[in-house]
Amino acid sequence: MGDDGDEPLVGGRMTRGVVRRRERVLRPLGPWSEGVHEYLRHLESVGFPGAPRVLAVVGDREEVTYLDGEVPVDPAWEPGRGHRLPSYARSDEALIGAGRLIRDLHEAAQGFRPRCTAYRYHPCPPRPGQIVSHGDLGPWNTVYRDGLPTAFIDFDSAGPVDPLDELAAAAWAFVPLEPDRRLREAGFDPIPDLPSRLRLFVDAYGLTDGPAILPALQRSILAGAERIATWPLSPADAAVSLEYLAGELRWLHTITPALERALTGRAGAGR
Repeated sequence: MGDDGDEPLVGGRMTRGVVRRRERVLRPLGPWSEGVHEYLRHLESVGFPGAPRVLAVVGDREEVTYLDGEVPVDPAWEPGRGHRLPSYARSDEALIGAGRLIRDLHEAAQGFRPRCTAYRYHPCPPRPGQIVSHGDLGPWNTVYRDGLPTAFIDFDSAGPVDPLDELAAAAWAFVPLEPDRRLREAGFDPIPDLPSRLRLFVDAYGLTDGPAILPALQRSILAGAERIATWPLSPADAAVSLEYLAGELRWLHTITPALERALTGRAGAGR
């Protein structure tokens, strides 16, 4: 607890220096904040309960409502390591809840036409078929109450997305779609049936064409390769990052037949 009563908050991976002051959260502003605030105010106007409310801008910080609950945080996480999850965040019920909450978020964004499009990563209006959405959905940005997801936090990555692509990116994090070693690091014991969990997730979202998520899973990895081009990396570090993504693609290739069987409902859908 700070001298002024501020409590540092953890959770999220995009923004540092976030503190709680009673029932408010104070967060550093960025060039993208005006666009994010407009989006959050839209979510409030349509009655979506699963996001913070914008309260004020004071100096170089924004004030938003504090959302009570638990956020699964793994201080030891790094790329290539499973994000350690508490038991409640590994349950089928939590996975179904995440799919439903993402569906509600996407439905709430329908019809939103932003005036400010100075978003952090994609500073442009949504194209046909896109919506403005969170941009970094995962357990680390999710508030759980009584073991179920109830809200998302840390909207600094918000911007135009294809809903299916965001659902696919979220599947990597919430299912999670990981090799056995990383699933064990995340706390799964025994190793879960990933195709069945992916089916649970997309069914909870309401995706009518389940197999359509398969190319979107691949696009999620390729989007990471595009982002590497914008990072200030040495050639050697860029190579390491690209080799990691290549490994993810190879692993996805090996598991895709089982995923497809589960998503089409054919017998023998397990791993």
